[in-house]
Amino acid sequence: MTNRYLPPPLPQAPVDLIGVAVGGCQVILAWTECGAGGLGFRIERAVCNSPCSSFVEIGRVGPHVAAFLDGSVKPRTTYSYRVIAWNANGDSSPTNVVEVTTPQAETGLPAD
Repeated sequence: MTNRYLPPPLPQAPVDLIGVAVGGCQVILAWTECGAGGLGFRIERAVCNSPCSSFVEIGRVGPHVAAFLDGSVKPRTTYSYRVIAWNANGDSSPTNVVEVTTPQAETGLPAD
């Protein structure tokens, strides 16, 4: 009988990605983790102001963390996001892509 080491399978793709703009300078992302076996999640973003740019990694979080705050966005800009689970064997498929448009930045306190 041969005892062979089987490498871990690729992680399952996270699902149900949502994104919400908070003011003109932040986007909060949240998703659902599916299954175990991942070492964490890569967050990717593309800028979509005609035409869309390619997705680039903007951050990572560890396993069992299903949210990310993107504080590097600009006001009045449309961004597309996706999340990918990863482990030593490679990457999962990406989540659904969400598009978030940041509002105009607040310029100060409102007048009385």
